[in-house]
Amino acid sequence: MLYVYIGCLTFGLLFSVMSAFFGGHGFDHGGVDHGGFGHEAAGGQGADGHADAPSPFNPLVIASAVATFGTVGIVSKTAFGTGDLLSLIFALAFAGLVGAAIFFGVVKLMYGSQSNSTFSHEDLIGIDAEVVTPIGSRGMGEVAYVFNGERHNMPARSADDEEMARGEVVRIKSISGNVALVKRKVTLEDIDLVNGFSNESRRGNKNENA
Repeated sequence: MLYVYIGCLTFGLLFSVMSAFFGGHGFDHGGVDHGGFGHEAAGGQGADGHADAPSPFNPLVIASAVATFGTVGIVSKTAFGTGDLLSLIFALAFAGLVGAAIFFGVVKLMYGSQSNSTFSHEDLIGIDAEVVTPIGSRGMGEVAYVFNGERHNMPARSADDEEMARGEVVRIKSISGNVALVKRKVTLEDIDLVNGFSNESRRGNKNENA
């Protein structure tokens, strides 16, 4: 049984090192990829546009549990002289505890952090953006928007074939492909200006009729 524990410890350590070496972070946080929205669509999403849930069979969890199983088994056999059955019980119990701690304390935490920064095109409809590259009446420009506290840029066209200058605030009405269709946002000042112009026109007409 001692050799089984040694093999598990060796496998767990080697698996962790190889995963970290060949996979960058090595574990993809339980199915949650670091691929960001990329100014287009959120990474690590399922078919419904939402990030996949983390799996308890994450390589990080498995490697940690297997390594713990081997370590506890070796210690219980060599240091405390326990029998095969008792050492097996200890090893399984500690492996389960460590695996659960890694899953809930690391993997789910990383998943929660990543899922907060992922979003789909539908989430952008109706939000305000700022023109960073002027948009021609029939040309393409670029807008910047803030979502979940992060700033992103996206190609944009005018939904009404209007020219939009840099710095103007617009609203995303829809998204076609990876291009946002935007409309100039109407502010209270614009409404007051229109109302004031209308009132002046009415007074002018009254004066002419008088």
